[in-house]
Amino acid sequence: MLGLLSSAIMRFIAPLLAVSSMGILVCGFNAFPTKHLTHHVPLSVSRSSLFMSASFGSFPEEWSDSDNSESTGRYSTNQYDGNDGAFPLPDDTDITEARQLRWEREAMVQSKFVSDDGVFELRRKISDLRLRLMDAREKLAEEGQQQRIRDLEEQLFSLNTKDAEFMYAMSLELMENAQREGDLHTAEKYRLQAAEARLVIPQLNMHGLWVGKYGDHGFEMINVTYAGDTLVATKVTGDQNVPKGEVSFTVDLSPHIHSDKGMLSLEPIELNAKASRQWGKKFLPRYEGQGQVAAEGFTNGKWIEGQLILVGRFFSFAWVPIGHQVFFGRPSSDLTLKMLREQQEDDLKRDQVSVMREAAHNMMEETYWIEKDDSFQGGWE
Repeated sequence: MLGLLSSAIMRFIAPLLAVSSMGILVCGFNAFPTKHLTHHVPLSVSRSSLFMSASFGSFPEEWSDSDNSESTGRYSTNQYDGNDGAFPLPDDTDITEARQLRWEREAMVQSKFVSDDGVFELRRKISDLRLRLMDAREKLAEEGQQQRIRDLEEQLFSLNTKDAEFMYAMSLELMENAQREGDLHTAEKYRLQAAEARLVIPQLNMHGLWVGKYGDHGFEMINVTYAGDTLVATKVTGDQNVPKGEVSFTVDLSPHIHSDKGMLSLEPIELNAKASRQWGKKFLPRYEGQGQVAAEGFTNGKWIEGQLILVGRFFSFAWVPIGHQVFFGRPSSDLTLKMLREQQEDDLKRDQVSVMREAAHNMMEETYWIEKDDSFQGGWE
């Protein structure tokens, strides 16, 4: 199942990898060209792990510290179906009025816009309509073109209002124009309109914790935050190459409404019919980013070209020049606590080693001066 998705991804990003023996999977890859410069190393994934991830079930067993999430009341990826990072509430938990109102408001906002694969179909219609409008404007002198132009403009406007990314970008632009003109009332109206559209853009609502397997380093946790429209993935747990607290990758997700490429800087990956049925999606959006790599000890760090690929409730990030890709999913609450506890224990061990090293150094220095002092005194006898 995952192989179908893998082959589709390879069609798009393999030419960029400039390697011949690499078979990229959504969860990893088979070969790795560089061994020392990066914390991203070969990823081994079991057949059962691939099946569970590919079928949108719970995380592979090693991702979740739970044998049966349903029977124990624990929650994992298969029970999560949202973009805001919140885990579902148990059935016996009372839902507050404020939360219920928020859900209703989000559902109302969502109903205004096209989502998922419908977005790409919508944009194709918009692109075709825009060409027809340009053709009509070129034939302006011909009889009946004025009315045709007005009709096409109305259709184009109607379709654009169903694209959340377009409305978000356009509202921000109109807000900035109003602010420059000193019209604060209008600026606030467009700010609220932009905020509303932003709520339903998946790639701008990935806040929170995610877990992915960084090759031989094992599973690591990142925290996704945003600086404006730039996604920032900071390591919550790290390794000897890129430690915790450092940024693993960033992605500029600003919509490009005036770009010749359209709303996206990269064309989406289009799955074939069989893979589309199995994954429940036809298009996988992707975005240009920057990934950080470094040698051991976080030395010789640098940023290289990367790509963020959305895969339903999951996503992957590819470090393109080195041909490496990490597949991320939401961790269960138990796994989150386990990984944080292990990171804390590792930090404590490193602190203890540092204390012992410093103590040994001080003892050696003290021994040196004692011996030197004894030698000095012996010279006077």
